[in-house]
Amino acid sequence: MTEAVTTAWPYDRLGPDGTQPWLWLHGWGQDRRGLARIAGQFAREAGHILYDQPGFGAAEQLADDAGTEDYARALLAQPDFKDPTIVVGHSFGCRVAVQAARLAPERVKALIFIAGAGPKRPRSPLWHMRAAGLRLMGRLAGAADRVSDLGLREQFRQRYGSVDYKAAGALRQTFVKVVSEDLGAVAHQVACPVLLIYGDRDTEAPPVLGEIYKRVMPDARLHVLPGYGHFDILDRGAYQVEALIRAFLTETGL
Repeated sequence: MTEAVTTAWPYDRLGPDGTQPWLWLHGWGQDRRGLARIAGQFAREAGHILYDQPGFGAAEQLADDAGTEDYARALLAQPDFKDPTIVVGHSFGCRVAVQAARLAPERVKALIFIAGAGPKRPRSPLWHMRAAGLRLMGRLAGAADRVSDLGLREQFRQRYGSVDYKAAGALRQTFVKVVSEDLGAVAHQVACPVLLIYGDRDTEAPPVLGEIYKRVMPDARLHVLPGYGHFDILDRGAYQVEALIRAFLTETGL
């Protein structure tokens, strides 16, 4: 684990002052604007802080190899995270939220996950065989580069790396570390109420991840919205997401 940077994260604030605001954590490759539409639908009832997480938007990067626990510790050190509150995440933001709730359960009243990433996705034996083959090819390319200037490792990355991996830039080590984590193995430590919302057309964070979270989290509710993918659930699906959140707040008395 790296040492967390405790400088204040850039943010937008919505809603009334005077109470502990909800905290909103965007997904990988996005910034604080990603959740603004849904947050705005609750701006009359509560205050909201929409953060740029480190390395995104206007926020400074953490250490090169920072993982989700490092992000969570930096979140817990934010000046606006003083009292127990609701934390809302999308995709990567849910990984950070799991770690925050695990590290400081007294600070998190509830979690709301939209297309939440974190658990390892079930894969077929054929997928694992292909992945093992690609790892071997990557190691061989790296070994060849140590005795030559062919640049085979980078060629391999450009050909076989995911879109997010190739676009990660200075966050590449963090990306590799994050996607290697299995937060399904620690999510059972999250005891607060959890709302899990997924789109049935989401291929980046499919509903099966929500099923894993629901199975291991003691107080979780899962809803799958038909017709939505990873990103359009945040805009085209905003009103459906709002309705589920409001029902969750009523049910839990939050």
